Amino acid sequence: MKVFNRDPRAATAARPGCGRLPRRWPIATVSVLAVTVVLTVLQFPFPQVRLDLWRAPGALAAGQWWRLVTPLLVQYDAVWQIVVVLACIAGVGVVAERIFGHARWLLLYLVCGVVGQAFGFRWDPPDAGASVAGAGLLGAVCAWLLSPDGPPQPQVRVWGVLWPLAGIALTVKGDQHGPPLLVGFALGALLLLLDHRHAPRTETRAMRRS
Repeated sequence: MKVFNRDPRAATAARPGCGRLPRRWPIATVSVLAVTVVLTVLQFPFPQVRLDLWRAPGALAAGQWWRLVTPLLVQYDAVWQIVVVLACIAGVGVVAERIFGHARWLLLYLVCGVVGQAFGFRWDPPDAGASVAGAGLLGAVCAWLLSPDGPPQPQVRVWGVLWPLAGIALTVKGDQHGPPLLVGFALGALLLLLDHRHAPRTETRAMRRS
């Protein structure tokens, strides 16, 4: 005979959500940042590394479509800015990877990064950097903050509103970080919605097995 726990607090603790994140090793975050750090360091003794990767004027017109991706692999800033940007991506990236998993993290990072670099070609060439991809991860985390699975504290959830508003302001201003932040928010919300639509079927099958 099976005994079911009727304690609602135990049921809440047993399922994900309510601000609790699954524990996952941040494999994607660490791997991507490791490659970025190596190439960023190499650009100082070997400037050609940066020149081969960054948003070169006329590169897209010449058919070098890969330069929508490769600028994400090298951070071109002052050293202190490089440290701050990569640290922020690491922090946001770990949270995003715990929310969405490894494969979806990569999807968010690449899609939002390419969007940011596309606007960068229009607004701010030549340059390079992963901060636009980090902005996309931040947008996706904001979508989670506002979702039913997000933290219940209003003072935390409000950031899920403030950052997208900042993304709108940045876009209007012509800052390339605005569009990927908004795209990350929309894509993150879509992924969370798909998870919630799939969850009832998964839970029903689990109950039938028990």
